[in-house]
Amino acid sequence: MWCKLKKNVFVAVLMVAGMASAISLQQSASAEDKGDKPKDSPGWIVLEEDFWTPLRFEPVESLDSIRYHFRRNEEKAAANEIDKAVSWLRLAEGHALPITKEKLTNSANELTTVASDLRVGKIGAAADMEATLARAAQALGEWHYYKASESWGENEEQDAGRDLAMAANYLQNAANSAHYQFGPDTTEVITDYYKHGWWESKAVTIDHNKLGKDLETIQKAMKQLSEKLKKG
Repeated sequence: MWCKLKKNVFVAVLMVAGMASAISLQQSASAEDKGDKPKDSPGWIVLEEDFWTPLRFEPVESLDSIRYHFRRNEEKAAANEIDKAVSWLRLAEGHALPITKEKLTNSANELTTVASDLRVGKIGAAADMEATLARAAQALGEWHYYKASESWGENEEQDAGRDLAMAANYLQNAANSAHYQFGPDTTEVITDYYKHGWWESKAVTIDHNKLGKDLETIQKAMKQLSEKLKKG
């Protein structure tokens, strides 16, 4: 998960719940100015950008781990991974625009209920779990998409590319859970941004107009997948 900040310092909070842990960002102008301290946070740590960047992939890895443990009938392990995913959803919820906030809140609440059920031996159907994970991935994908759009509007192409890559990543993850196949145009954009990762190279100059077209493609894919999820 990537949060765009104006400074080169990242202030994070480390939360531990049983075996689960998650790192949350707070925007900061300096190491001393940490902003509002999140609830249930025992302490703060400061992470430099080079250390933070790889962590943005942790949320989608948690979603994959939930699926893996659930399929192996490892309910407690799945519940622990759900705790991680919920922490990331809560983080995004706190930074989200109204257009995505409700979906993030609903997914966090839904997964919290699933984790509680798993811990007391109440096991739902695999199809229901896949639908829950699809909605969570879709919500996080939309959150990253709107962050990418904001950066693109401010001519910050590198930040926009990173968030668009995460949006593509989450959308593909959600589509996999929903057994949905994107069209060739969307698949090409997802491949470029996520699988090829060309936006990460400092030698590559990201074209502003191409980035805008790719944003439109991902926006269309979001709407298509959202309709699919509504229909079940």
